[in-house]
Amino acid sequence: MTESMTTAKNTTITERTAMNANAEDAYLRDVGKRLRALTPEQRDAVLDDVRAHFADAADAGRTPEQAAQSLGDPAQFTERVRAELGHEPGETDRMRRILLWLATGVAVFAAMFVSFWWPDGSLQVPNTQFKAHGFGIVLLNLAPALIAALPNFASPRARTVFNVAVAIMLSVVSFIFPDGWAFAPTAWLAWGALLVPVIARNGPPAIGWRIAGGVLALLPIALSVAGSLAGNWDLTRETVLYAGGFAVLGVLIALGKPWAGVILALVGVVALVSSALYPGMLTSGVWWAGGLFITIGASHALMHTRPRTPARR
Repeated sequence: MTESMTTAKNTTITERTAMNANAEDAYLRDVGKRLRALTPEQRDAVLDDVRAHFADAADAGRTPEQAAQSLGDPAQFTERVRAELGHEPGETDRMRRILLWLATGVAVFAAMFVSFWWPDGSLQVPNTQFKAHGFGIVLLNLAPALIAALPNFASPRARTVFNVAVAIMLSVVSFIFPDGWAFAPTAWLAWGALLVPVIARNGPPAIGWRIAGGVLALLPIALSVAGSLAGNWDLTRETVLYAGGFAVLGVLIALGKPWAGVILALVGVVALVSSALYPGMLTSGVWWAGGLFITIGASHALMHTRPRTPARR
């Protein structure tokens, strides 16, 4: 009789242990599935913390259900983890919207530039498009701005598809249209709006992305210095100072300083405005450099902005 009771007791303990293990494994599986967007290292670190929490709860005499309750259900727990790591869906969608509105603003400025300031090369006697073709040409040149804004008005599910279509359309416009070069920065910002949320979904980007951003920030000034050394134009003291300043910005971007991206984007705005106000032989080059600075600078600043840490429950 005693032996039978001992066997039953041991069986009950074994079953309870198995049930506890099953409850813990079920919680871990659910959390693991919801954290697939994280890097493997981040996901493993979170799961290790959850296992340690369950182990501490067992040592304190609490059940797995009580341990899970203190963490919150898997949906709540993983939402907090993603937010703390900078993978809040609303945050990445905010990045997309900001870049698309920047693309829209640049497109509006480009439309004003090619309509009212840039000479119409199709005419024998150079004149502006507005004087040659009337207000209708202004509306036509504003079409890229309308296209760039479209994804912000699409439903969340269709937003990515709209963004891809818009980036492709703006790229085609910049290649095919006679003055499409002025809308190339708009296309770059649209591609940035598509790629930046993907790169930033696990938090601030890795060192490879930062170095690539720093190198791209240096590219226009590096080409300018190379042209000076090749004898295409004089290597002035201003060029050397610009090169030094951009070298510092490139290093700061590679180090992940968000304010360096803000400065670079502002430099890009200045480049766009100056190329429009003082058009000349290098207008398109300065314009493209300004667009590149805005795209790289804004993307970098957005990806490295520290997300708000939600209050712990």
